[in-house]
Amino acid sequence: MKMLKKYIYLSVVIIFATVLVSWNHLNNSTKDLNTPSWSYLHEKYFQGLTDTELSALFGEDYEFNFSSRPGTQAPPAEDVLIQKIPGDNNHLLIMAFYSKENYSGKLITLENGGRLVFRDDGNGYDKKAGDGFYTARVPADLNEFRRKALSITSQMKRNDYKPLRFDHRAMIVDPDADENFDMQKWEKGEIVSISGLSNALSELDLSTNSVSTISSANAVSNPNISDNSISSSIVSAAIPAKLDAIRTHCLTITNLAVVEDPTRTWNSCTQTGNVDGPWTFKTIMKQLASKDPSHIATDAQVSDFVKNWLSNWANDQIINGDTVAARTAVNNRILNPWFSKSRDAGAPAGQLDMRFAPFKLIAIVNRFDLREGGVHGAAGSSAGEGRFVFCLINPTCTDASKMGVILEFGVNKPNTCDAKKAWVDQWIALRDLAIGSSEYNQALQNITDQFSLCGSNPDKPNQSSLDQIRTNEIVLSSSIPGIWEMREFILNPDGTGFLKENTVAQNAADKYNARVNNAEVQRMVAYVNQNSAAIRRDSFSIPLTWQGFPFLGGATKLTATPTGQPPAIFHWDGTDSSNRSTFIRNNIARFNFSLISCWGCHGGETQTGFTHVDPVFYGTEATLSGFLTGKAGKGGAIDFDNDTTNDVLTVRDAALRPSASPTVRGFNDLLRRARDLKTVWQSDCGTVLSIASELLFKPLNSAD
Repeated sequence: MKMLKKYIYLSVVIIFATVLVSWNHLNNSTKDLNTPSWSYLHEKYFQGLTDTELSALFGEDYEFNFSSRPGTQAPPAEDVLIQKIPGDNNHLLIMAFYSKENYSGKLITLENGGRLVFRDDGNGYDKKAGDGFYTARVPADLNEFRRKALSITSQMKRNDYKPLRFDHRAMIVDPDADENFDMQKWEKGEIVSISGLSNALSELDLSTNSVSTISSANAVSNPNISDNSISSSIVSAAIPAKLDAIRTHCLTITNLAVVEDPTRTWNSCTQTGNVDGPWTFKTIMKQLASKDPSHIATDAQVSDFVKNWLSNWANDQIINGDTVAARTAVNNRILNPWFSKSRDAGAPAGQLDMRFAPFKLIAIVNRFDLREGGVHGAAGSSAGEGRFVFCLINPTCTDASKMGVILEFGVNKPNTCDAKKAWVDQWIALRDLAIGSSEYNQALQNITDQFSLCGSNPDKPNQSSLDQIRTNEIVLSSSIPGIWEMREFILNPDGTGFLKENTVAQNAADKYNARVNNAEVQRMVAYVNQNSAAIRRDSFSIPLTWQGFPFLGGATKLTATPTGQPPAIFHWDGTDSSNRSTFIRNNIARFNFSLISCWGCHGGETQTGFTHVDPVFYGTEATLSGFLTGKAGKGGAIDFDNDTTNDVLTVRDAALRPSASPTVRGFNDLLRRARDLKTVWQSDCGTVLSIASELLFKPLNSAD
C-alpha cells in the first residue's frame, strides 16, 4: 500500500511540475536569496499523509526542487582540489567543487593575490563543462607548497589530529573524516583534495611547528546525537595557548584594564577618567553626530543627537507595518535623571551633559567573521565589523541596569585579500602584548580609530562606518514581570544625521511566531518551507516583505524563558504536523531560521539568558554567555552534557526535533571566530592554501 501511495504521489508531482515550475511569485520580495525559483507544491497534495508516510516517501531532508536559477554569487565550495600541470613547475590547477543543487553557474571569480577566474564551461584548463569542478590555473611555488603540506600532514599525524569544523555555528568533530593530504597521488599528477590542509591551518602554528590536539574520546561525531550519547559527544578542552590568547586578546575584550582604562574611558559615577577618551560614550556619539571630520559636533549637537535617539522609546513607532509600542520608562530611568544631573552641573536648559551619560563600556569586539557576504557584509564591510558594547548604569550609581547598547561599525577596507589580511594582522599582533598594558591599549585604539571616527567611511551618512546600533533591555518595560525587547537603529540617510529606528535584522515580526494555525503563522511557515534549501545552506536573508505583507519586524520581544528544558524555552517554530500549513517540514531549516533571529540566538537555541555580554557595574568584568565561551552562562543555562571542562556548551534542540532523538549541538563561538582569524593570518595571499581557505569560507548569515 505504501509503495502504491509513493507512485501515486510521485505521479502527481510530475503532472503538476510543468505548471508550477513557471509560477512566479510576483508578490514575494526575496531579495538576496540564492534559492530555487520555486521549491514546493501546494499543501493540499499532502493532506492526509502522516509524518511517517511523508518520511517514507521523501525522507526528512527531501524537498521539491525541479527548477533552479544559478545565483550570481557562488556559495562556499564543498571541496577544493589541486593537480599538477605536466611540464609546468610554476603553476597548479585549483578546482572548487559544487554539486549541481548548490551552484550551477559557468564561472566563479575570486580576488586573492590577483583576480582569479574558475571555469566550469569546458574552456581553458577546465576539462569538462557542467561537472561541478570549477578550475583555474594559479601561480604557485611548488617547493614551498610541498614543504607546508608535509609540515601540516606530519603534525596532524603526530598529534592525532581530529577534524574540527563548525556548521551553522555548531561544533562538529568527525573522527572518521580523512583530511590528510595524499602527497604521493599529487606527485603522480592526480587530483587531490586540500580541504583538510586548509581546515587544519587554525590548529597549527607553521612558524613553530606546533599543533593543538583534539581528543577523539569526547568528539561530536554527529550533530544528531541521542540522549544516551551526550556524554561522549564533546570536543576536548585541549585548545592551544596561542589560539586561546586570540580568544581573550583579539575577539571579545572585557578585561577591566581595557574597558576601564582611565586614559580612554570615563566613569560617570565617580566622574573620573578621560571624558574625551576615544572609547567613551561621549566621544563615540560625538563622532556619530558629526557631519564630516572638519565639522565635529558641538556638545549641544551631541545632546540633540542622543535625545533624538532616546526619544524613539517615548512614542509608538510603526516600522515596516509593525507597531512598536512606546516604553515611556525611558524618561524616568534615563532621560530625567540625566537632565537633572546636567542642570545641577550648569548645563544649558534641556541639554544633556555627556559627563553624566549613564552608559559604561563593557566590551570591545572584533567581528571579522561577519566579512563579505554576511548579513551586514555590504559594500564597505569587507573586513567585517568592530563593535563597542555599553550597558546602562542606574540613576543612583549603585548597579548596572539590564540594558545593552551595541554600536556596530563596518570596517571600511578594500575588498582584497591583502587588505583583509593586513586587518587580521593588526588584531593578531595584540595576542603578544600584555592585555590592558599601555602598549596593548594603544595598539587596540589604533585599530578602533579606523572604524569609530567620523570620516572613516565617506560614502555613508555622516561619513561614519556605523552599520547599526542594537539594543536589548528589560529595564524600560512597564509589564510585570518585565519583557525583554530588542531594537535596531541606523544613521538616517535623509540628511538630518540623526539615528533612525529600523527593522531588526534577520527577524520576522513577532506575530509570525504565535504557534497557532492562523494566516501569519501560515505565511511564515510558507517562507521557511518554500526556501528550505537556501535556509539549510544558511544563504538567505529575511525579506522586508513576503507574499505582499510586511515580514521583517520593527522590534522583537522575548515571549518565553530563554533557558531551561525545551520545548518551553524560546524558539521559532510553527505548529505540529497536525496542521500541514503551519508545520515547518525540515528540522534543519527550522533551526537555522530560528537561530539567526534575535531571540533565537539570545535564547533557547543557544541556552543564553538574554545577553551574550552581561551588564555589570564599574569594577566588575562582564561575563559572557555559554554560546560564546563553551561554558554555561548565567540565567539558568543548561549544559546538557554536564561537563564544565570540555570547552563546549552542549544544547538540545529547542523544539525537540527530530522527536525520536532530538539533535544536540555544541557551541563555542569564540573558538570558531579564533580559528577563522588564525586561518587567515596563517595563509599568505596568493598562495594555494589562502585561495583554498577563501573558497571554503562560509559567510556568517547572522546579525549576532
